[in-house]
Amino acid sequence: MDLYHTTDTDGITELNPTVDTMRHLLDSLDAMDTDEAEHPDISLVHDASGWSLSVFPSGVVTFENLDEPDDMPRFMIGVSRNEALALWLDLSRGRIDHLRSQPWLREEA
Repeated sequence: MDLYHTTDTDGITELNPTVDTMRHLLDSLDAMDTDEAEHPDISLVHDASGWSLSVFPSGVVTFENLDEPDDMPRFMIGVSRNEALALWLDLSRGRIDHLRSQPWLREEA
């Protein structure tokens, strides 16, 4: 099993979180005060590949490879929490090709 981890708005990391933990973390975006958060997003990183999915309270999701700084991040807007969970589950399972085939935008959000 590949390692993956989440990082919450306070910068706290959890290694290989369960689906319930991921869902709770995503739901926490609806209850947070974004003005007080240290980080305005939560993320999941697939450690073996370097791919990361960050979710913002506004429904913006970014997809980028942290090991490839020259590769421009991709993004989607209007992503529901359930859709974000599905994306996170794909990433946690290493389904990178499937994620790359999604309708990502490449311009600035």
